[in-house]
Amino acid sequence: MLLALAATLLLQTAPAPAQQVTDAYLDPAARTLVAQARERRLRMERRIDAYQVTGKERFHAGLRTLGRDRTLARQELAARIHWQRDAPGRIEVLGAREAAPAIQGGAKVPKDLRSEAASMAFNPDELQLNLLLGMGPDSDSKDDLMDPLRPGSEAHYRFRSGDSTSIRLPDGRTVRLRELRVLPRRNDWRLVRGSLWIDSESHGVVRSVFRLARPFDLVRDYPDVRDEDDEEELPAVVKTLGHIGADVEYITVEYALWQGRWWLPRLVSVQATAQVGVLGKFPVRFERSYSGYQVTARPEAQVEVLALAAARDSVRAGCPKEREKGLTCACSGGRCRLWRVDVPADTTTLLTSAELPAPLSEGAATLITGEEVEELAKVLNPSLGELGTFPVTVRWRAADLELLRYNRVEGLSIGARVDVGAGPLALDATARLGPADLEPGAEVGVPRETSGWRYRLAGYRRLDPFDRDGSALGLGASLSALLLGRDEADYLRATGAELSARPLRFGRWEHAWRFFTEHQHPVSRETDITLARAWNDGPVFREVIAADRADQAGAALTLRTVRGESALGFRWTAGAEVEAQAGSFRFGRASALLGLGTPIPFGLVGSLEGAAGTTAGTVPVQGLWYLGGPGSVRGYPGAAAAGESFWRARGEVATLGPGARLATFVDAGWAGGRSEWGSADPSLLSAGVGASFLDGLIRADLARALRGRSGWRVELYLDAAL
Repeated sequence: MLLALAATLLLQTAPAPAQQVTDAYLDPAARTLVAQARERRLRMERRIDAYQVTGKERFHAGLRTLGRDRTLARQELAARIHWQRDAPGRIEVLGAREAAPAIQGGAKVPKDLRSEAASMAFNPDELQLNLLLGMGPDSDSKDDLMDPLRPGSEAHYRFRSGDSTSIRLPDGRTVRLRELRVLPRRNDWRLVRGSLWIDSESHGVVRSVFRLARPFDLVRDYPDVRDEDDEEELPAVVKTLGHIGADVEYITVEYALWQGRWWLPRLVSVQATAQVGVLGKFPVRFERSYSGYQVTARPEAQVEVLALAAARDSVRAGCPKEREKGLTCACSGGRCRLWRVDVPADTTTLLTSAELPAPLSEGAATLITGEEVEELAKVLNPSLGELGTFPVTVRWRAADLELLRYNRVEGLSIGARVDVGAGPLALDATARLGPADLEPGAEVGVPRETSGWRYRLAGYRRLDPFDRDGSALGLGASLSALLLGRDEADYLRATGAELSARPLRFGRWEHAWRFFTEHQHPVSRETDITLARAWNDGPVFREVIAADRADQAGAALTLRTVRGESALGFRWTAGAEVEAQAGSFRFGRASALLGLGTPIPFGLVGSLEGAAGTTAGTVPVQGLWYLGGPGSVRGYPGAAAAGESFWRARGEVATLGPGARLATFVDAGWAGGRSEWGSADPSLLSAGVGASFLDGLIRADLARALRGRSGWRVELYLDAAL
């Protein structure tokens, strides 16, 4: 389902207007490159009558959270493809498996194995982007893929010639490549921007690199991904989740020269990120490779374009109702083709086939290297002047789940957001108001994406937690405050400006930074309304620790790495944060974290996590370290311990079930003066039991404080280690 959704977001397009475009070519060389590449497609690849090739495919969809990454779904396929132009093809399935580690353990054979295998085949004379789904359209229907080389694409794209380079083939030949830059005319998510590299001698496409002209937005673009006869509106509950969309970092198709004549696909690679409102970010990766071609072709004199078009039309009407038993019909864009898919009688052998590629979710090397991705980013993020002019777009959102939060300062804070875009230029503005304190908040930002980074300059007046990791104002903290009367964070109000940067890709080591200048002043508790008090005299929110008034300027750097995503295998997480501030107070802070997880005997899994930090200089109240609550030491309220330095540790043992598991744990922590760090016994100590669901995404604990203030507490939170 996730693969189909990702493919739909990437490939749905609009028809090409039947109009003559005179400004599509920005230089004569670009016009020549396009004409030569189209002629090559008509006269060369259409000579191929049949091919055999081994195809391998792997897909991964994950969930990106603060605590750790999770694998939601993955799939690996391997097959031998026998394609024939005017007859049913044959596919030998060599290996196949899929898994959903957050829901169930182990791998299984894909349910729709035959159709999945058939989608790996491609027509060699069709469009570039069809390789993502296999059999694609090559007509003027509304479902055409907006390939830059299709006839009539000048209505949607402009072209400019670019650099030239040379590559050496395995047989010693040197091939000179010319770059054709593709510039979308409209800020349309169904169009792409990027480059094609074309062999200057044979005019075959050697490499294509694209990304979407703009990210997909479900609410804005929903009519574009539905059939004409489907008049159902987008369900209202979907709109309440917040911003739902997807952005593609890159789509790249690489070709290899076979038998000295045929430029045929070697690698298809896609990396994207889906955003589902308050649920978070879902990285999606897809790779397909082809190797071991055997090609059968007719002489060039026998190629009749009209005859070939008529042959293709013979398979356009859909799957025949009466066909030979055992054939699979694979369709895309209104065109269908019949396949005989051979699957072993014992399908369990497919799960352990040596032909299968390594799962992307287990940290296996991608087919495209990090250095190549950096080069792609330079192509996919051209200068503003190359992108042309775009109409201004405006999108409003108000009071959806992503813009609602609950805490003891604001109460139920309601937000509204507007995003304004004009091609690569953008502006976002958010306003919010809480009925408890009636203090308006606002933030205006100007984001800009470059090679691998997203920068954002912003001015703001907002409520900030002392610890700015983002979880204190997230969905989990809001639910805990509203349902249980537990708001463990402390807050200040900040007015200022910041420049921040974060990577667009999720690599081995990731780092983000922030420069800021702001005025900080204290806030107070303004409400005690919780669901826990609705039926009895439930807990009252504790007072907010008063922040020191300060005018500060500073910089912060965050490092993080995650290795291994499955809680059922070995994994480790490491991170560090460094911050320095000057102004009313001059001080610095640094902390580090290390987490390990691994299966242990008796069908259990264990997790250990440790963190420590210290400060230097004169530290304000809001710069101290605070312990207590589900994020540090369970069983204690927030700010149960505070100081200039801290350390904490936690250990857990849980059952192996990914969908639901039971756990037992022990937490310990200390916070105090810098001179006591490393020699102090834990001032906080707790133990308890818990239950987690969806691989720890949702967690509920019953914890008992064993030192100092003792007692039982129920902790409800998101994003647990197990």
